[in-house]
Amino acid sequence: MAHGYIDGDLFLRYKGDRRRAEALRARIKGHAGAETWARETEGLWKMDKQLRRILAEVTGQDRGLHTIQVTLGCELQRNGNIGGFWRLGYDGQDALTFDQKILTWTMAVPSTQQTKTFWETHAPRTDQVKTFLKGTCPSQLQRHLNSLRNSQMDTGPPKVNVTRRRYPVGRITLTCWAFNLYPPVATLTWLRDGKPVQQHTFGPRTILPSGDGTYQPRTSIWVLPGQEPHFTCHLKHCRSNIEAPTVLSHQARQTDGTTSSAAALEASALCTLLVLLVSA
Repeated sequence: MAHGYIDGDLFLRYKGDRRRAEALRARIKGHAGAETWARETEGLWKMDKQLRRILAEVTGQDRGLHTIQVTLGCELQRNGNIGGFWRLGYDGQDALTFDQKILTWTMAVPSTQQTKTFWETHAPRTDQVKTFLKGTCPSQLQRHLNSLRNSQMDTGPPKVNVTRRRYPVGRITLTCWAFNLYPPVATLTWLRDGKPVQQHTFGPRTILPSGDGTYQPRTSIWVLPGQEPHFTCHLKHCRSNIEAPTVLSHQARQTDGTTSSAAALEASALCTLLVLLVSA
């Protein structure tokens, strides 16, 4: 079986017995065409066969239960460079890591020369690995990112809301909420008179899902009554930069209402694709 991730978010599943790659995110499934999933299925099926062959060679006549695992992926970096990684494991233990600088396999743990030679003999060819990490994987990632960006148009750009709550002790809590985010990586910063006073960075493990395929982080700050006009909330996201002021209208002050902004600017993104394969 295989699981595929973009920025830590599970979006793809492949089962060897069914020989079909499936989308686990409705947005990707609805916008990525049949050709994309046929290509994913073909690539994972070839990887499945390769892993089964490697496993058979490694185990030899041993008919016990064994597993072989591959963790591989690539990055599209802000400066235009492409990063990548490929690691091979056996029975839950790291075995080989591909070094892109010298284009060769290295043992993940100290081993004898005999063990090193054995694994290098059975590992995927270095030219195959290089082609995947530098060409195939980045192309796959870019296609899925384009699909996600297109699907984001259905719900519009990210939004930032600011709410206010007054406490009996005289202090006020301002809470900044960001909605409609994908990918799930964002930074929310409180500004006082345009200068940062509090900053929180949210990633895939800390940001909350909205239930519709998007995400929503939030952060709060204490202020004294009357200081609200000095504060704004700033969202930095790979798709946009948005600022929401805390200056409320008279009616909003009466109801502790919400202010929002939907201005969006394009920004560069760091996105990764990770595929974990296990064959028994």
